[in-house]
Amino acid sequence: TITLPYNDLAAVEEVFADCGEQIAAIIVEPVAGNMGLVPPKENFLRGLRDVTERFGALLIFDEVMCGFRVSLGGAQEKYRVVPDLTCLGKIIGGGLPCAAYGGREDIMRNVSPDGKIYQAGTLSGNPLAMTAGIATLTILSDDATLTEKISAKTSQLVAGLQTAAQRSNVAIQTPQAGSMFGIFFSASEVTNYDEAASANQTQFKKFFASMLEQGIYLAPSQFETLFMSAAHSDADIARTIAAAEIAFGNAH
Repeated sequence: TITLPYNDLAAVEEVFADCGEQIAAIIVEPVAGNMGLVPPKENFLRGLRDVTERFGALLIFDEVMCGFRVSLGGAQEKYRVVPDLTCLGKIIGGGLPCAAYGGREDIMRNVSPDGKIYQAGTLSGNPLAMTAGIATLTILSDDATLTEKISAKTSQLVAGLQTAAQRSNVAIQTPQAGSMFGIFFSASEVTNYDEAASANQTQFKKFFASMLEQGIYLAPSQFETLFMSAAHSDADIARTIAAAEIAFGNAH
């Protein structure tokens, strides 16, 4: 296993030039959510697709977080890069324990009952999760504009947070991809884990504590991505921004 910085296509090219024939696959979050929200740079995903095709390696997208959130068809639809395999998580079960993977037919044919690879788990086919999943996917597919509406709500909140931070002279980065967003206390753009780790975590902790005191429960770490949902109202957004006005003042 070789770990490389996110958004660093040159590093990927260098490794493949050195030992590409031995590499089976690239596994990547197309929109990174496990270091806070970090969107892909332009042509990063396309570059990964190109290098894997050249060397005969698989491209595997971990869309557990970004699936259905950046667009109805996930990151692969938004950025127009189709992987060989895709992993999805509990978002397809409406938050209940549910997961799925899929991909190229020739690969999937290796899985039982057609192939020799047997895959099962304790929660496989769980009736409650499957019912919730059908309901979730039905709602999403019945309203083709729903993901766009939630994305617009996210942009509304992000803009309000930026304005609130500016009023308190606090430098923040608020990257967004669809209904996903993050908050980094940094004066410069965050494009990988090292840059995320260099953001001011002390300020984030003060901000989080102040928001919590005001009844706004955010993820307790800057390394966790924040999500908007269809249930969030304009009043919820306004209340969050108003709380942030105070919290940014307490984050110095």
